Amino acid sequence: MKLPKCEKDKVAAQDPFIISSSVYLNLLSVGMITQGISYNKILDRVRETSGGSRASILEKQDILNVARDYGLHQIQSRHPEDSISVRFIVQELKEANELLFFKDQGVIDSENPNIDKKELALGFMKQGQECWFLNHLTNTETLQVCMDSTHCISQYAGYQLTTLMIVNDCNHGFPVAFLISSTINEEIVKAFLVKLKERVGPLNANTFMSDDDPIFRNAWKVAMSEVGAPVFLNCSWHTDRTFRKSIASKITAPTSEKAVIYQMVRALMDEPDEQIFNQECQGFLKYLEQAGFSAFYEYFRKCYLVEDRVKLCPKCYRSNVTITTNNHLESMHKLLKYIYLDGKKVKRLDHTILVLEKMVNDKLYSRMINLLKNRTVRRNKPHFTERHRQGKDLEVIQKGQGVFLVHSASYVNKQYEVKTCDLTCETCRERCPYCKVCKCMYSCSCEDNDDRRRNICKHIHAVVDFRQNKYKPTKPKDAGKEIEILHDVVCGAVSGTGSKSALEEEVEKLTNKTVLTLVPKFKDIKDLQVVKSIDSLLTKAIAVMNAATQLPGNITSFPVDVNTIKEPSNTNCVKQDRIYSTKKKRKRTDEGAGFRKPSTKARLEIGESLTRHQGDISVPVVSKGDIEYEHSY
Repeated sequence: MKLPKCEKDKVAAQDPFIISSSVYLNLLSVGMITQGISYNKILDRVRETSGGSRASILEKQDILNVARDYGLHQIQSRHPEDSISVRFIVQELKEANELLFFKDQGVIDSENPNIDKKELALGFMKQGQECWFLNHLTNTETLQVCMDSTHCISQYAGYQLTTLMIVNDCNHGFPVAFLISSTINEEIVKAFLVKLKERVGPLNANTFMSDDDPIFRNAWKVAMSEVGAPVFLNCSWHTDRTFRKSIASKITAPTSEKAVIYQMVRALMDEPDEQIFNQECQGFLKYLEQAGFSAFYEYFRKCYLVEDRVKLCPKCYRSNVTITTNNHLESMHKLLKYIYLDGKKVKRLDHTILVLEKMVNDKLYSRMINLLKNRTVRRNKPHFTERHRQGKDLEVIQKGQGVFLVHSASYVNKQYEVKTCDLTCETCRERCPYCKVCKCMYSCSCEDNDDRRRNICKHIHAVVDFRQNKYKPTKPKDAGKEIEILHDVVCGAVSGTGSKSALEEEVEKLTNKTVLTLVPKFKDIKDLQVVKSIDSLLTKAIAVMNAATQLPGNITSFPVDVNTIKEPSNTNCVKQDRIYSTKKKRKRTDEGAGFRKPSTKARLEIGESLTRHQGDISVPVVSKGDIEYEHSY
């Protein structure tokens, strides 16, 4: 039950216990909030032990008010107005040498005049990200870069977060730089990548994956023009979604016939042989022409068979590539939205920036822990175990230097060819726990050795077992140095500590920061609102120090927010300098959600029909989803 304000005043005047109980509840909440206990658990604990006291009518809003009054929120805004708070954070990033690129709204960037005056762009790289990035730039042969954007990072429509991610030696994605912008266009992304190159040097990546939009690829080509071009790939999931939309919108036919076209396209994209792929493309184009689907015919020919785009999607051009989708990026974006942002649409942009800093710190801790506990093959251990056991029963014949023939376990007259690749690989940590072989060491002609699924087939295990007396695979390089670097970054380890304790050093640092840095700058501040904001933060800081130093029994010593001003409810608020959206709304179209991918058997039948008949095609359609990959060979 929530009492009106006038009733609360009457009760408080009659019963002073209400006042002391309220202060005690504030103190109790402060103690549990500082311990990191969630607000829901605090509410449950207080209600369980309240009995008939004032605490029985405690609400979650009361706890939120306590956290606000004592400055105990996990994320602290720098200013009541979001736009000013963002600019304060930009200044903090600049002073910490973590700012890569900033273009404010209403300002023309002299270095990038092609960026519209109304756009806002903020690119940054935290110290831990830069440290980790530089540690992994030594091996460019396996440097795999993913780049993509996500929306819903603030209340401003059109604002997106672009993440540059590296797939590390444990097959985990790690974000190395962020770009927040009001619009995603080639000029903004190019300016961001140029500043990144100035910070860490040219990136000679082996693979660069993005979505179907050419913005990221074109910006990368311009920014990193002096180094070798990587293998540019489209994310398979984005490509599949684009095919579904295009088939649904550009083909006027029954849904069943659209599903046939979709399965043909998927069969083309999944064809592993380049020569067969070219033959199937000719048959598919002839089929579209004869069927009268001219709109999709022109779209497919101009968008996916031209010289600069034909190698972005098909499987036959993805040899030695171990990533097929931007699943590492999508996973991180989901983690950001539903874990760190509690699944809510954030109102303030500064809140998102500060949450990103926390997420990066957690990622560094996770990397350090994974290296210490050797958590690199746990996910794939059941697959390694099964294939390692099956490989011991297969017959192996050495055909030549580094070439082996392995007899199939299912077909009598069939053999698979296994070739040696990089037997001295020290980078990969995702290895078989028994024979220590990694994905880079061997290649096999079987379907199970698909690079995109990072499997090590049983035929490779058979060859390793056959060669175990002649050759032993190299072990991954020692991670001790990287662990020390990560520990110094995330744990704040200080080298060469003297006689002072860590607490004394931090107190001395805080004192110097207050006396030598904060106080001299007071006279330079001209904005009244900034002065009030600083006063509010200092009041809350003093409250936290009092809560930490005084005994729990001294409940009257906790101050309240003395700057709270009572105003009439009909007072108009002051117009703020807002960040505004530049996005234009667009209509949604049918995405072909009912289309089904062909199974492995159906894909082979479709490919054979496209290759042989050249237009007179009969296509089997799978109506009940995908068939699991077969491992009977």
